[in-house]
Amino acid sequence: MNNNRSIDGKKILFLAPTFFGYELKIKSKMERLGASVDYYDARSVSSSFEKALLKISPNIFKSKTSRYYEEILKANKSKEYDYVFIVKCDMISIDIIDEMKKTFKNATFCLYLWDSIKNIPGILDKLAFFDKVLSFDRHDANNHSVIQFRPLFYIDEFKKSNQISRDNEFKYDLCFCGTVHSDRYRIIKEVKTYCSNNTYQFFTFLYLQSKFIYWFYKLTKREFANTNVEDFDYDNLSGSVISEIVNESRVVLDIQHPKQTGLTMRTIEMIGMEKKLITTNRDIVNYDFYKPNNILVIPRNEINIPKDFLLKEYEPLDVDIYQKYSIENWILDVLSK
Repeated sequence: MNNNRSIDGKKILFLAPTFFGYELKIKSKMERLGASVDYYDARSVSSSFEKALLKISPNIFKSKTSRYYEEILKANKSKEYDYVFIVKCDMISIDIIDEMKKTFKNATFCLYLWDSIKNIPGILDKLAFFDKVLSFDRHDANNHSVIQFRPLFYIDEFKKSNQISRDNEFKYDLCFCGTVHSDRYRIIKEVKTYCSNNTYQFFTFLYLQSKFIYWFYKLTKREFANTNVEDFDYDNLSGSVISEIVNESRVVLDIQHPKQTGLTMRTIEMIGMEKKLITTNRDIVNYDFYKPNNILVIPRNEINIPKDFLLKEYEPLDVDIYQKYSIENWILDVLSK
């Protein structure tokens, strides 16, 4: 391994929001790469109800967050970190970051944004406090010179080599496993109708963070008017279960948030799985792994899935592409000086 990219023997303070266990996968992989890692949830709130309130009023937990980070700094003030690695930084105020900089004077401060800038109020004012800033959003990187572009990653559970060989025998033609937000449910309903009319087998796992979120959507979103609480799942699937469903499917459906242009984690995971993808994200054609045989871009309001796309064989990518998007290379790209 290039010594300039090695984190072997490094001490890292890692602050990231809980996100379907990916934060723990990152911590585990950094430790396997030889680092000593102290991880804390970057958010001082953890319940679905509190997170819902946070979206409505970002400053509502300001005092609680200040106390939360005072405790983190107090517990670790004697440590000599090589890196302070923060993901998203939506709840960490400038005052807290400044205090961290004073406490860990010799640390390199790295920020990774796995959401678009327009979805993180106040983030632009925080960028100057970091030695290195990266984003999954190509447009944000193009528009802000201090931001480096670095797409997301796939974890080991989504390596094809870790899957049972299907020999082109598939249980589903198409699958979707993900959180219901924005206009996703409307699009999924339209895809379901399309698949039913064309005798395609379509598997869906529709996740909501809580029944509170369901009832909030029921009151505020027209497309939820005729739904039942039982139509959705409130316990998330593990990565290994999702990868098994993906392995049983010809093609995976991705519907990005309309306010994001960066590629979702699910999209990048399909690189590792060597799986074909249908997505609403038009920007995917600008990426180095895009091949028309493997990826079909559909408009959000016009569902059309040609049968020949479903039946085409997956076209392998260069080995360098598979390596580039692995979690190991993502970590080293973020932390390398």
